Amino acid sequence: MDQLSLKIIKIRKPQKCWGCAGEFPVGTELTRSVIVDQGEFSSDYWCNECEALLNSLELWQLEEGFAMGELLNYKE
Repeated sequence: MDQLSLKIIKIRKPQKCWGCAGEFPVGTELTRSVIVDQGEFSSDYWCNECEALLNSLELWQLEEGFAMGELLNYKE
């Protein structure tokens, strides 16, 4: 898996955060991650709270990754 892009964008259509599965309206600033894995491209969106949690717990390093909304298990 290779990360091609990681940047903060203002979304132009409603999106869900991959970490908490929260829904965000148009105009919200989210972090967009674009990856390629075995020739397949995908993009995910992350809210500020989930991105901070990922960085503090160093969860970006998980080999197996995690499912949408799974970060709720790590929140206190």
